[in-house]
Amino acid sequence: MLPKALIIILIITSASFINGFAQTTDQAVQSIHLPKIDGSLKTKFEYDLESQKMRFEVRNARFGAKGNLNQYFGYRVEVDLSDEGKIKMLDAYVKVTPIEKLDIYLGQRKVPFGSDYLRSPVEGLFANRSFVAKYVNDGLRDIGLVVNYQFKFHIPFDVWVAAMNGTGNNNPQWIDKPNYAARLIIEPLKNFRCVGNYYQGSTILEKDMTMYGGEMRYQTNKLLIETEFLKRHYTDTSSLAHDQFGFYVHSYYNFFTGAEMIQMISPTLRWDFMGKTEHTSELTANRITTGVNFGFEPKQFKAEIRLNYEKYLKKSLPAHFDKFTIEFIAKF
Repeated sequence: MLPKALIIILIITSASFINGFAQTTDQAVQSIHLPKIDGSLKTKFEYDLESQKMRFEVRNARFGAKGNLNQYFGYRVEVDLSDEGKIKMLDAYVKVTPIEKLDIYLGQRKVPFGSDYLRSPVEGLFANRSFVAKYVNDGLRDIGLVVNYQFKFHIPFDVWVAAMNGTGNNNPQWIDKPNYAARLIIEPLKNFRCVGNYYQGSTILEKDMTMYGGEMRYQTNKLLIETEFLKRHYTDTSSLAHDQFGFYVHSYYNFFTGAEMIQMISPTLRWDFMGKTEHTSELTANRITTGVNFGFEPKQFKAEIRLNYEKYLKKSLPAHFDKFTIEFIAKF
């Protein structure tokens, strides 16, 4: 694992050096052809309030590059050197924009489904993801074709459609037919949007899988209120039918302090649950998360310290326990 990580870091460092060196050259050439290097880090300390055990963790260490070759072609590559201790290739796609407002992606990326799942780790509101993102619609990063068109009518809306392998991350197996996804985003009012998601197909362990969900969000410069519901139906390899569902509602409010060091203080609150409906609807986990984020930049999700407390109202898995978390994030 170590040689692979060193090779990745060497490539990214070299690209960064070239990018910096090129700043002394023609600016037009630089803006079109050279990649923009970016990355993010999530490091945290967790304390189990039930067993009184603790741990330190590097949850994510992502590096990536994106850019444009010309007005029609762009690209994105990203790797995570510490995705729960493993190195993973994340995004790796080419984007083609043949006409204005139409983007066509071919390669590996997240399936367009679910707002909380589509967020990067540092853009989440809390140290730990919602049940919807972590369990119910997890595993939707895949290889395929994704098309997005933005309609700018009186009521603006975006349409996303996708055809994917269904075999998962960096796993280009031959398939009989692709999986299909659709995502519709409508903004009927200022600062307010509604979203519908649909996904159908099969995975290695799930046959005849169908997922659907709905979202609503109200967001201003200071306030966010967002909710999402998702249901997943599939048949396992033993021909047993399964149904899962998940829900969350979360919010934050940004207080801009005007101070030099801590420029933003954001109290956060989330209620989320998940369950199954094989025979009767049953909750498997139900949780309240409270916290406060301290922002050291005027822009959110760039440099933050987060304090979280998770209280479980119901739990059925050993991984679920009341805990306190301190998290540092950096995005560059």
